[in-house]
Amino acid sequence: MEIKLVIDKKEKTFTVPFVSARMLRKSVEFSKTRNTSDLSPEDLDEMADYTVDLFGAQFTRDNVYDGLSSHEFIPTVMYLMNAAVSKVNDDAGGNEDPNVRARA
Repeated sequence: MEIKLVIDKKEKTFTVPFVSARMLRKSVEFSKTRNTSDLSPEDLDEMADYTVDLFGAQFTRDNVYDGLSSHEFIPTVMYLMNAAVSKVNDDAGGNEDPNVRARA
């Protein structure tokens, strides 16, 4: 996964080759407990912090806020959360929802 942020008037690309199980948990937790059409400022902070954590603190919360346009912020973070879950599904050998139990 990668993210492009404008820092010091230059576009910089950051990558994350490894998604920890903790980040998977945060992705699932956020998607189940938040409604993106009714976000508080604190929810936005959590989304920015999630992005910083996902990329191993290669940049700061302020870099996320200042480096993404307003219309890119929520779609970018949601894409990253979905990509983290999708990567786990792909690595597990399928695209099935990990929350659905296998049927006999």
